[in-house]
Amino acid sequence: MKSAWEDRYYCRKCGAMSVIPPWKEKTCKYCGSNVYPFPEECDKFSREEYDKLKEYIREKYVMTSPEFNQRSAQFREKIQAEGRAIDAARDAAKAAGKTTSPSGSPKVECPYCHSTNTKKISTLSKAAHTYMFGIFSMSRNSKNFHCNKCGADF
Repeated sequence: MKSAWEDRYYCRKCGAMSVIPPWKEKTCKYCGSNVYPFPEECDKFSREEYDKLKEYIREKYVMTSPEFNQRSAQFREKIQAEGRAIDAARDAAKAAGKTTSPSGSPKVECPYCHSTNTKKISTLSKAAHTYMFGIFSMSRNSKNFHCNKCGADF
């Protein structure tokens, strides 16, 4: 019978837990040391108990290992905390409506009418405007976006 945790590995040096496909090298992405498959006794934990399982493995196998290094564990925790902060910031930006459009370019909101129907003012457009209006186009050419709804440049 296949283990529920067959693709899961842990690092004895820093305590990282990873899913590693069979074709990838079995090393820790945080400290570069060897990783080991979850022990068979972990099958008693369900997928919903993953946090308990991580704690169990760290207490029983990582902290008692001669390979364990506190500085490596602190480095892993720092990197993971930074990743969670980036994810939280991305989620907050999505919740605030600052998402990307289907074309992949970011939506820019007009500061005057708050429309997202905007376009970037191209360099070619700025050059043509300078050719036609000369020095009088300097104020427009310092702007980067144009609102299609209210006509403002910002």
